Amino acid sequence: MTNTTPDRRFRLSGVRYSAVDMRLAQRLIGLALILSFGLSFGGSISRVGAQEPRSSMLAIVAADGNVVLYDADGKNPQSITTDAAGNVRLYQWPTWATDGRLAFFGASVDPKDPFSLAMFVVRDPTQVLTYKRAYFSLDETFTYSYWSTGDCGSGDCRDLALLYTPGGVSGLAVRMIRDNAGAFSHEFVDRAAPFYYSFSPDGKQMIWHRFNSKIELYDVEHNKVTSTLPDATGQFASPMWSPVDDRLLFAIQNDDPMLTDLVVAQGTDRHVIATALSGVVYFAWSPDASKVVYMSGTGKLSVIDSTTGAEIAKAPHGNIIAQFWSPQGDKVAYLRLNRDLPGLQTRYRPNGHTAGISIQQPTITWFVLDVATGQATSVADFFPSQDLIYYLNFFDQFSRSHRLWSPDGRYLVYASADADGKNRVMLADVNNPGTAITVAEGTLGIWSWQ
Repeated sequence: MTNTTPDRRFRLSGVRYSAVDMRLAQRLIGLALILSFGLSFGGSISRVGAQEPRSSMLAIVAADGNVVLYDADGKNPQSITTDAAGNVRLYQWPTWATDGRLAFFGASVDPKDPFSLAMFVVRDPTQVLTYKRAYFSLDETFTYSYWSTGDCGSGDCRDLALLYTPGGVSGLAVRMIRDNAGAFSHEFVDRAAPFYYSFSPDGKQMIWHRFNSKIELYDVEHNKVTSTLPDATGQFASPMWSPVDDRLLFAIQNDDPMLTDLVVAQGTDRHVIATALSGVVYFAWSPDASKVVYMSGTGKLSVIDSTTGAEIAKAPHGNIIAQFWSPQGDKVAYLRLNRDLPGLQTRYRPNGHTAGISIQQPTITWFVLDVATGQATSVADFFPSQDLIYYLNFFDQFSRSHRLWSPDGRYLVYASADADGKNRVMLADVNNPGTAITVAEGTLGIWSWQ
């Protein structure tokens, strides 16, 4: 089958990597999104910082390349790492599990401890900030990470599905890394390009979408594909397992092969909930799986009933580039690209590591759609950092694993690239539109699940 979805890949060379997504690039109306930024980790692999027990937490990648935790209101920073060192060692991509443990990643060109990819885990950030190295490689490069949504085996056990670029081999691969009460093991899973996936609620299975043409079910414990679905795939990227049961959400080819239908699958049953959609379709279950939000190539967003397909609410805007359910399922945050773009200029710094961007005005706006009333409210304008641009290129996959909403549904975290050349992690207060809290200089912020 002809590929219908862009092969969106993440590449890293040494401690540099770049990401390009044609969809977002086109919507940015010519703004080049070929970006360079550092990714690395290493140094001490055991560090303790005593703190009061926390509830919800915000992990950010600070401007100096370290990972730092903040309280629910963006205050009281506690550093997890302190040994990031410019172009030598940096830390990136904090990834929370639903049980509270935290992974982060990076690379190091330190001759005393070199690696192109490593994974570190803080098992209980509410107590002490001790982290251990769970995995490392000298020739693989990071692409994406996703903790299982359920325990593995018995006791204190979680799996993390790591998507990476193998050294010397084209395409992408998945490795399953297991944290079993602090004892780490890993297992190669499979290769593909592109490769998208979603865990079942109990974490024992996954749904895969590979090669833009195959939808498969995978048994995590036995490390094998158990079923290849017969459906002719439509234009979409990331499938999604229902967060509450065995239903699957993906897109199939319409009778008109140029169009796509959005379906809920349960066993052999297929129920079309949105039909004849043009372009690439992006979608997500609500937290209770009673609703589905989706947008297609038109850049318009709709919320529909997951059983009947009846429209419940829709955004009054077009040109939407990303969408995110609130934890309570009563709101959908979305990002709209402003049509009137200022003159922009990307200039690469001498270290080849970070792009400085000259900006005259914001180019992306956060809106929050109240599902019950259909009212959409603007809450913040900004230009995204490079890390956030990468996230947005793959938001349909990242939204399954990296939350931008605070657990209480009050704040949206984002990282802006300001006109002064600095990146800042910000909190948009949904209850007070137009009010933004500066957390710290940094390139990315990710909320814990609880």
